[in-house]
Amino acid sequence: MAVGNARIAPFINKTFTVTSPWWSNRGGTIHRGLDISTGRNDPVYSMLDGTVFKLYHNDSSMGNAIIIKADDNTATLYMHLKSFSVNVGDRVSVGTQVGIEGTTGESTGIHTHVEMQVMKNNRWTWSYNKSDYLDPTQFMGIQNVKNSQWIYNGTPGPGPGPGPSPGPGTGKRGRFPWVLYARRLRKM
Repeated sequence: MAVGNARIAPFINKTFTVTSPWWSNRGGTIHRGLDISTGRNDPVYSMLDGTVFKLYHNDSSMGNAIIIKADDNTATLYMHLKSFSVNVGDRVSVGTQVGIEGTTGESTGIHTHVEMQVMKNNRWTWSYNKSDYLDPTQFMGIQNVKNSQWIYNGTPGPGPGPGPSPGPGTGKRGRFPWVLYARRLRKM
């Protein structure tokens, strides 16, 4: 199986697999997030420059979860973590370790569930309205394909957004400004 290069990801220098695609139908329920796994309880890193907005400890469905919010209100939510490496209010940069991949909450195996959105009124929107969310696969520069494998080398790839951060840039809200930057490697 070929391994593609990700532009950014919550895992650094570790091959990870898409175990459940973003916005897929799972038994009649929409899966709002992207499940990715190294399968080894590896460190999870921030994909944004921002602030640790919220930590959920042992939530019945999410397990240990964290929301990181950038200054432009773009936010990531990581669920099912084994543990945290940060506290609410901590400033983080792209590549800051924020936790350890796990299987807490309603989880069927070791993985990290990733959701993204632009927070409105300083709140995370819990809904099944696709327009409330951003596609994390486009932000990461990977394909939204089950069982595809990817690796991120720790250097944000070319993409939208000013400066070194791979953030969403200054595109208009409501329009998705990212372009898929994944490169597929040939089988060896």
